[in-house]
Amino acid sequence: METNNSFLSVTELNKLIKKEVETSPYLNNIYVKGEIYNLTYHSSGHIYFSLKDDDSTISATFFRYANKGLKFKLEEGMSVIAFGNITVFEKRGTYQFNVMALRLDGIGELQKRIEQLKIKLGSEGIFDSNKKKPLPFLPKRIGIVTSPTGAAVRDILKVSLRRFPNLEIIIAPAKVQGDDAAMSIVKAIEELNNPKYQIDVIIAGRGGGSFEDLFVFNEEEVVRAFANSRVPIISAVGHEIDHPLCDHAADAAASTPSAAAEIAVPVKKELLDEVDYISNKILTTLINNINKEKTRLNNIESRKIFKNPEEIINYRELLLNDLEKQMLMHINKKISSQRQRLLSIANISHLEKKIITDLKHKFQLKIQKINNLSPMSVMARGFAVVLDKNNNIIKSKKNLKLGQSLDIKFVDGKISADITKIYEDI
Repeated sequence: METNNSFLSVTELNKLIKKEVETSPYLNNIYVKGEIYNLTYHSSGHIYFSLKDDDSTISATFFRYANKGLKFKLEEGMSVIAFGNITVFEKRGTYQFNVMALRLDGIGELQKRIEQLKIKLGSEGIFDSNKKKPLPFLPKRIGIVTSPTGAAVRDILKVSLRRFPNLEIIIAPAKVQGDDAAMSIVKAIEELNNPKYQIDVIIAGRGGGSFEDLFVFNEEEVVRAFANSRVPIISAVGHEIDHPLCDHAADAAASTPSAAAEIAVPVKKELLDEVDYISNKILTTLINNINKEKTRLNNIESRKIFKNPEEIINYRELLLNDLEKQMLMHINKKISSQRQRLLSIANISHLEKKIITDLKHKFQLKIQKINNLSPMSVMARGFAVVLDKNNNIIKSKKNLKLGQSLDIKFVDGKISADITKIYEDI
């Protein structure tokens, strides 16, 4: 680059560095491993953080258009492997790592991703036990979601057909490992949920493998497919310790595909033996009841009354005769008692006269009391009743006036009088 007086301006220097850095094959499309710190989720959707190791740090940007496919949330201290380019910010003369893609580093970080997803789905109620559908007691047709070439499908077929030889089985082939395995499993589960297949129960899974091999059964879309299955579904992922998330979302879970087949399919011989046992028990109970009733009928038949029906009539006649005697005896006793009561009364007419005399005497006493209390009786003893012209009884001299006309009523008549003088005292 040609310069005046053999020096570079700051801007020219930064442009030169930017050109050299951003065109260098060693600084473009590279992978960088480090731990996240100074993490910021911006409201614009961009993510800003730094990558560090034991000795150094570098600033990083993860723009919204690049991070929209990220399936987990970044956290402080998380170990990641980032893919991208080194870019230079001219104005400040700083450089940073522009992240284009990012993935977790190691099993521990994958486990952290699983824990994040488990919390998220758990908050939605995906794993609630009250949403689990009961498995059918005796399925007529089962569906299998797994690799058609793996050991899992052979194990399920072997165990299922050994337990119930004429069971109908429909296989929905699916990839259980690789980039597009999740979508393959989801489509297979959805296909077996189609009512036209009349599937009673679904077994979905694969044989054992490494943590990474089984990771597809922790993918969010796969877990949701298990939870949303209309048909009862059994998770059959071969594992020893850790349970994939689809185990929690399924209606039942088994540690191996073979164990899933044992859960889904009953043993036909055991069912037949149970039917035979119940049938024999019913038959034995029926025979015992028949023999019991037969014995009861024989006992009834052997009674004297059934051998000679006339005994019934004779017995009833004896009962009637005895009842008639008791009735007559009771009536005679009642008549005799009432007769004695009548005989114990000496002279009814005399008693009647005495009662009438007593009542008459009492009546006369009552009449006498009434007459004694009568005003006429009082007047007969020399008293009179003084009345004004309105026939009101005069009880006091206070309301009388000189010249006032009065009526005086005696026991045998009344007279009229005029007041000529009113005395103060009698």
